[in-house]
Amino acid sequence: AFEYSSGFSEERMNSYFGRLTYNYKEKYLFEATLRRDGSSVFGEDVRWATFPSIAVGWTFSDEKFMKPFYWLSFGKIRASWGVSGQKFSQRYLSQGLLSANGTTFHGDIAMFPDIRGGVINKKLSWEETNQYDLGFDLSFLDYRLRLVIDYYYRYTKGQLNQISLPGDIYYHQFQWQNGMAISNQGLELELEADILRHTAVKWKMKFNASRNWNRFEKSYSGKDEDSFIIGKPLFNIYLYKDNGYYNSQDEVPVYYQADGSKKYLMPMFETQYFTSGDPKVMDVNGDGKVDVFDKSPIGGTKDPEIVYGFGLNMKYKNLDFGALFQGIGRSWNILGSSIIPGANRGVTGNMFTNANDRWTVDNPSQNVFYPRLDDGINSNNNQSSTWWLRNMSFLRLKNIELGYSLPKNLWRNTTVISGIRLFVRGTNLLTFSKFDLWDPEVENTTGAAYPIMKSLSAGFEIKF
Repeated sequence: AFEYSSGFSEERMNSYFGRLTYNYKEKYLFEATLRRDGSSVFGEDVRWATFPSIAVGWTFSDEKFMKPFYWLSFGKIRASWGVSGQKFSQRYLSQGLLSANGTTFHGDIAMFPDIRGGVINKKLSWEETNQYDLGFDLSFLDYRLRLVIDYYYRYTKGQLNQISLPGDIYYHQFQWQNGMAISNQGLELELEADILRHTAVKWKMKFNASRNWNRFEKSYSGKDEDSFIIGKPLFNIYLYKDNGYYNSQDEVPVYYQADGSKKYLMPMFETQYFTSGDPKVMDVNGDGKVDVFDKSPIGGTKDPEIVYGFGLNMKYKNLDFGALFQGIGRSWNILGSSIIPGANRGVTGNMFTNANDRWTVDNPSQNVFYPRLDDGINSNNNQSSTWWLRNMSFLRLKNIELGYSLPKNLWRNTTVISGIRLFVRGTNLLTFSKFDLWDPEVENTTGAAYPIMKSLSAGFEIKF
């Protein structure tokens, strides 16, 4: 039997825009833009949207009252506001989708509402983002120092979201809506220093850093949605809280039931129990078991809050030297269960030497690194608790290079070659981090990814 299939989709978008620009002696700057965009992917009555923007700039260092400030070589302030739109990629989502599910009706292929499209919503429209920016461009001491500072605030409303509907009808369990709003604000800093430029030794340095804050502002229901808490950062990490290990069964909390009988604190799977060597996972709501309702935000996210880097370049006669550092700060991640020695009893269970530092009857310290060895029967030593949380911040020497340019008199009899340079180069040679397992720059925390490779190389460059 042969099966054939074909498909056809169509999408249209129209845009109109106008721009007004004013520039007076590079001192007073103004620009205004107005866009009008329409897309066929939206509902029939909400396909069009208007997106204005305004930007102004003032080179205040050119004003007469700035003459006493001779140490300021250049100064400019910038400000802007604008609205932008984002359309979703599904071309017929707002029109409703049908699909064949393999059944027939009176000999014809039966069509059903596509479970990926949900209930039709002709009000689906643009995701709109309002953004405000404020920036400074400053140069000091005859342009030896250059500083650029930028602040931004971005509010996005009408984000596309899959909204659950009441009832249990198979094909009508959800609807796509413009139901969420989030905000982002941040600071960006760039500093360049031409430290030595009129001496035999030339020395330049550059530093940049950025800091971002985001927040979940609104949901379709006006209430928190799963891990999205109104007023809190996106992608908050939720974990069980723990406080060391149980050294004996007597330390496991006891709860009394309605009939007066007692039971020990239980994990989510009530066929098991906590015992010696298990993490002390806290029963936050006091219901006698540890389940998803006991998880708490720990105040961190997986996205790094700070990203930074700095580099330097030096030159003396024919010698040159350069180095580049990069790093992230306030970044957290959760270890995968496959790295817990004994938790899965596989080869990854012994990949780290500190696996010897685990809880045993003879080593019941609260400071050991790993919980007890998993016996394969009562497996509670891999609860998703704060024990799994690791600080992924790091500073890395990304590149370092030393070079020597051969004297030009070595090839003065030829006009083909303009320069020859020898170099020695190192990559990822040093990393400073509190992360105690493998490479903190590798996001995979299951232990299955290779760390970033270190390398040393030497070579030469010929310019023609």
